[in-house]
This record gives sequence, C-alpha cells and structure tokens, in this order.
Amino acid sequence: MSLREDLDKPVSKFMSVSFAKIGADETVAGAAKAMQKAGTTEAIVVKGGAPVGIITERDIVYKVVAAGSHPSTVTVADVMSSPVETIDGDSKVMDAISKMSKMGLRRLGVTSKGKLVGMVTQKAMVSGTVHQGVALPELAPPDKVRCPYCEAVMKDGSELSRHIDHVHLGLGLLEGDKGQW
Repeated sequence: MSLREDLDKPVSKFMSVSFAKIGADETVAGAAKAMQKAGTTEAIVVKGGAPVGIITERDIVYKVVAAGSHPSTVTVADVMSSPVETIDGDSKVMDAISKMSKMGLRRLGVTSKGKLVGMVTQKAMVSGTVHQGVALPELAPPDKVRCPYCEAVMKDGSELSRHIDHVHLGLGLLEGDKGQW
C-alpha cells in the first residue's frame, strides 16, 4: 500500500476505544491508576458525562512529579489540558497529522456525530496499528553483539565499533577524525 493511500485512510481505523474517564476532582494518583487499568497513556476528564479535558502520562511526570508535588494531593483539574482537541472519525489521517503538528499534540479525541468515541495517537497512525506493544528485535547470542544497521553478529563492542566505522559510516569517523564532517 502506498503512503498516499495510508494518508487517505479514515482516522477511525487507527483509533483506540479503550481510554480512561475520570472526574476533574480526582487526584492525579487516581488518574494514573485509571490509566493503568485501561492500559492507556491518557485519561479523558469528564464533567456531567461530557469531556472537559485530558491528562496524560507526560502531564503527570512534568507537571506533578518534576515539580516536586505529590500525585495524591494534586487534582486532575490542576494539570489537565482543556479542551480536548478532537477530529471526526471520518477525517483523513493526513488531516489528523496536520492538526497535531500545528497544535503540538500527540493525540486527538475522535468523534462521531459530536460524541467522543475514541482516541488516536501519532504513534498509532505512523506505525499503522492501535497496539501499544513493540516487537522486540531478534537478539544476538549473549556472548555476541549485533550491528543495529545490518544485523551482522560481532564478537564484541570493539569489533562492532570498527564494523560500523568502516562499513556504515566511513573510515575514521568514529575513530575521532572529525575532518570528514
């Protein structure tokens, strides 16, 4: 399938319908537990059943933990982003990516007939899947090292360094010869 065909797909193909919902008066610790239970990296903040904001793992780390606050004493309302930016589920992936880029976002709420029905992330659209798991690469035997570029197996780190220097980057670059730059 071509890149153009992927960009023309509807956002709904990449959305996740499993997201946490919490109240604005909930503590950040409670939000983290709800996110963990739902297996997501965000929680939608609702008031009267309607979405009023969003809190993400990044919000918790940067706005609470890094600030030296305690998650069990800070409320979601203190750190959530509002409003929840959305896109219609029938919109094209290219439109969602464009909106995210312009707004500096990594996720959007997905709506259908004006109701929030899911979430879409940059990661899901770029990887082509809604799954958050990442397949692990084939591992080299414990006494060997595998080249990250061509997967050739080397006996140790020194051999790998020489291999990368000679084969992938050019002689001298990793040996300190910056004159090639």
